[in-house]
Amino acid sequence: MERPILSPAKVNLFLKVTSKRPDGYHNLVSVVDIISIYDVMRLYDAPDGEVVVRDDRGLLPQGEANTVYRAIMAVRERYGVRAGVAVDIEKRIPLGSGLGGGSGNAATVMKELVRLWGLRLDGTELTELGRRIGADVPLFLYGKSCVMRGVGERISPMDLPSIWYIIVYPDAVVNTRDVYNSLRIVLTRDENEVTLSGKFSRVQDVADLLENDLEEAAFLLCPQIKIIKERLKNAGALGSLMTGSGSAVFGVFEDETGARKASAELGGLGSVFIAHSV
Repeated sequence: MERPILSPAKVNLFLKVTSKRPDGYHNLVSVVDIISIYDVMRLYDAPDGEVVVRDDRGLLPQGEANTVYRAIMAVRERYGVRAGVAVDIEKRIPLGSGLGGGSGNAATVMKELVRLWGLRLDGTELTELGRRIGADVPLFLYGKSCVMRGVGERISPMDLPSIWYIIVYPDAVVNTRDVYNSLRIVLTRDENEVTLSGKFSRVQDVADLLENDLEEAAFLLCPQIKIIKERLKNAGALGSLMTGSGSAVFGVFEDETGARKASAELGGLGSVFIAHSV
């Protein structure tokens, strides 16, 4: 099979860290939008039960350190599949950006293997399996704008308007663990205290929502993030925010025309993408 499969990115429009768990992970509440920046994946049959994951830029680790490899092995082991598979990935989503490329790749390959191998399972089973691969895998399995809670395993629908984005990646990786270790907020909140009230029918409503508890910690590790935020707002974004634990920053726009006009003012900041809600 050589049909190209698109694996999208995401942005966190709201991210509130509520508490630290005994296992070292953090509970959070986050509003997520799936956006039109894609890695391109192709799956092939592989002989002798072999599992191979390759990318066009030689960026990804091999074996268990690779989320796509772990996702394939989890599906094979859970459903007793012995068939081999090779996956080629054209990487377009920057690594270490907070845009969820690795988790999106894992979710995409899991859904495709269900189809390819004719597996009979419901969405709950796949989500539970995905949760073991990575915190963001369940939201990509869901595949639409949503609210994620806990460590990302509890997903609920969230209706958002169609949004245009400028994404700026400063060509620098911020380590997620370092960001969480640098948090200076009280982590004893009940997630039920975090309310997402009101309707988000306008892009301005979404711009008013923007908040990320991880930003201040990330600013200390990568000051360029704060500079990009300000430049996006000065260029006309209704609001701007770091996504996830960084290092990419996005600006929110009403339409494509505004986004493209603003992008011309962002030279020298890193890699710039124009995207929209999927």
